[in-house]
Amino acid sequence: MFKKLLKFRRRFSRDVSGSVSVEAAIILPLLLWSFIAMWVFFDAYRTRALTEKAAFVVSDMFSRETGAITETYMASAKSLFDLLAESDSASGLRTTVISYSRVREQYEMEWSNAQGNIEPLNESELPEIVAKLPEMVDGETLILVETKSTYEPSLNVGLGDQNLTTFVFTRPRFASQLVWDRELGNS
Repeated sequence: MFKKLLKFRRRFSRDVSGSVSVEAAIILPLLLWSFIAMWVFFDAYRTRALTEKAAFVVSDMFSRETGAITETYMASAKSLFDLLAESDSASGLRTTVISYSRVREQYEMEWSNAQGNIEPLNESELPEIVAKLPEMVDGETLILVETKSTYEPSLNVGLGDQNLTTFVFTRPRFASQLVWDRELGNS
């Protein structure tokens, strides 16, 4: 009896019929999930890169501006950001002009305006972002552009919604400062 069982075991271990079907049934779902997950992760990184590039374009646009910024200009800048970032979700664009006073030895907010799902920066929030700003000389002006959007993956592979934020600062290029048109807009 023991010899029959041993003989059956040897024959069973050498038999390879049906192995490909069993292996395919085990590996194919894992392989399919891996392919979909790679596509979703690639799409998330692509969206992040587009968001950052769009923020740099908007920041550069502000840095080259010589006229006063209005509410219409801000709305157009947000529309440009949404177009370049290919943003399908609610997004926000905040522009803040910051200067440095050597007399007071502190950063000062000149004005801040926002469009979309982000609020304008207020004076009490300024100390929180000072550590992220570069060192500035007396009277120097800096344009800070912050964006906010959400990446929602098209398929659920465990990634979940991702909040995408950018923080871009630029110095004005053609004028000493970027001004807000107080008659047409509010600060």
